[in-house]
Amino acid sequence: MHNDLRYIEDLIVKFQTGIISPQELAELTKWYNSHLDEEVTIVTDEPLQKEQIRERMLNGLLAKIRIAQPVDKNNVYWMQPKFWAASVAVLLILSSLAWFGINRNKQVKSPNFAVQSSSDAILPGGPRAVLLLEDGRKLMLDTAQDGIVVDGAIHYADGRSLASNVDLDKMSDLQLYVPKGGIYHITLSDGTQVWLNSESRLRYPAKFASTEREVELDGEAFFMVKGQFSTKGKRIPFFVKTEQQIVEVLGTQFNVNGYSTQSFVKTTLLEGKVNIHATDQKIILNPGQQASTRGNLTKIKTVDAQMEIAWKEGKFNFDGKSFDETMAEIGRWYDLTIKYNGKIPDVELVGDAYRNEKINLVLRLLDAANVRYQLDIRKRELIIY
Repeated sequence: MHNDLRYIEDLIVKFQTGIISPQELAELTKWYNSHLDEEVTIVTDEPLQKEQIRERMLNGLLAKIRIAQPVDKNNVYWMQPKFWAASVAVLLILSSLAWFGINRNKQVKSPNFAVQSSSDAILPGGPRAVLLLEDGRKLMLDTAQDGIVVDGAIHYADGRSLASNVDLDKMSDLQLYVPKGGIYHITLSDGTQVWLNSESRLRYPAKFASTEREVELDGEAFFMVKGQFSTKGKRIPFFVKTEQQIVEVLGTQFNVNGYSTQSFVKTTLLEGKVNIHATDQKIILNPGQQASTRGNLTKIKTVDAQMEIAWKEGKFNFDGKSFDETMAEIGRWYDLTIKYNGKIPDVELVGDAYRNEKINLVLRLLDAANVRYQLDIRKRELIIY
């Protein structure tokens, strides 16, 4: 991998002009990712530009940037490029360092801004959940485990017992709550598997009835429903109830995004077939289709279903989502309260990012979109201006 600054600058110019080769793009991305935690010095000889950069830094520009007087008059300058979804990492280089030459400087440390310390204070989420029993008890689940199984008893996915004093025969109602910053997996008594996203709650019985299966969801979850038949050979349906939709399933894979704090519910089908009951309608979904219900209106459209379950695979996917929907997802994962000081920005974040990244990467995406913000680490608030 090349580390020569001039060579890297040449690659950036090629990227901007659209003549970069796939191999060069991979090299540029690798270079950027290898320097995520190092300081970058911005070089400019324009006082006004210098003050503008300082102001942007105070509003949450890059975590580790230092502004310097020019040290080389031959630095390359380039115009700000438009956003390309092909490589988020390269986007961040271009949009954050646009209009300026760059110079590596590891000896001088940058000022200790709130954004800089956030990388340690605001961490990505992980396995985290609470099991709520019918008798009022709350069991904090082991964060070293990523799932539980309900099959006459409750135990972790690796077979380790969860609670020896829980008698499921005396309980008909259980709840699994995944808080902000969490994700968890559960295998229900019929073998159905459910992955719960952050700030989601699933209400389910300890044992399903023989004629139908029903769960209630507030939040987002991916379901792999196991087909079941009665003694007479009739399929036993599976129902997922949300605030605005009822999803009727026979045996399939689908994603439901139904937070009660949202004005909509979206169900996306990956495999099989489901019936959507919403607003006095019954709609049949085929794989690759999504039913979105908002109030009395339900719309059907074709989507990339894999992108809808990016969260389950450890990624954020921002394409096609409104700004507030994207920020709500970020807030849930990093356990942040999102506040708007004024109107919600009319911008769309493009591309995707891994959910195991520190919050700084997401802040860089906001800066790349020219969105002003302030991160209050103590209050765990991200304020958008």
